[in-house]
Amino acid sequence: MSQFQQIALELPEDLYSEIEHFTEEEKNSFFRNVLQEQIQQRKSTDFHNQMKQGYLEMAQINMELCREFEEVEEEALLEGEKVINSSKDE
Repeated sequence: MSQFQQIALELPEDLYSEIEHFTEEEKNSFFRNVLQEQIQQRKSTDFHNQMKQGYLEMAQINMELCREFEEVEEEALLEGEKVINSSKDE
């Protein structure tokens, strides 16, 4: 069985006037739904921020790896061109 906790909220008069006609159960349901949506949105935002940070960190690592292999890639390209050119000359 689910347990509930109560909280007290202070709302500005204009905001409260928007919901004052709700029954207590409607108010409870309304606030539960709003809280659930906000919590889910915050979790989603936090997750996206963590992913963004991870990709930014990996970008630097990937750039360093590319630089490390740049010379080898250039050598492979030149060797490949030699093979192609030598097969044309035959």
